[in-house]
Amino acid sequence: MSTDQGMPSLLTTQEILDAIRYVNEGGEDEDLSQIVTYSKHMVFIAVNTHVSSREIAEQYEGFGSFISMGDVDGLLRFIRTNMPLMEIRTSEDPLLQGRTAIAFLASTCAQAARNGGLPVSRCYAITQDYIKLANESVNEELVHFLMLPMMLELAKAVATEARAYSHPISHHAMIYVRSHLGEALDGDSVAEACGVSRKTLCTRFKQETGETFASYVRRLRVERVRRLLDTTDLEISQIAYHTGFSSQSHLQTVFKQATGFTPREWRLREINEI
Repeated sequence: MSTDQGMPSLLTTQEILDAIRYVNEGGEDEDLSQIVTYSKHMVFIAVNTHVSSREIAEQYEGFGSFISMGDVDGLLRFIRTNMPLMEIRTSEDPLLQGRTAIAFLASTCAQAARNGGLPVSRCYAITQDYIKLANESVNEELVHFLMLPMMLELAKAVATEARAYSHPISHHAMIYVRSHLGEALDGDSVAEACGVSRKTLCTRFKQETGETFASYVRRLRVERVRRLLDTTDLEISQIAYHTGFSSQSHLQTVFKQATGFTPREWRLREINEI
């Protein structure tokens, strides 16, 4: 499998498909199962054009304003009416041009997400995922395609995670979960740590973040598994232990549902690219 197919876990495949179809004002109904295929049906491809710095700044300022508000729908509407994305030519090589463009856009959008209350560490983690994918890809069209889900993911993170920082219960729960992710977390133990009942925790968390408590814990665990697979040589069973899964088979089931890969396939995809 190609690394071109790996995507950060906050956006689902269906959300990406829906966004592309919206930006394209429709699109084909066929089941597009690979990201490389998605990009061939996509209008949102950056162009290298001689435009003024003011024009570029205005467009990027527009992207940033929606990201900082966590307004995913507004961002999509803005993109749809302000295509194509403008960028300054930095290289005659289209692939290098695309990699530079996404790195520059990542910096701009990460700052907007920070302004929206998203922690620096989360902004960095999200943008670095996309920069890594761009640097590993040899598909220049795909590199530019990555700009759309990167911006959408930052906006969605602001809308869900950053919003919780104004709500002490959800904020406390998020901090506790991130600090105890390797443990057998359940709603009762986290609720006790937050000083509320399980029902109150689950209800407030959903109201304040738009995400259920259980799905939040599952998403964080999958994110950590991905990073351990990418950056360590730990056995899958050891990774399951370090990320709070009850067993290796449980990790494999959840990871496959979230990413489309088994943990072993996720790790081997990079080896196959070398």
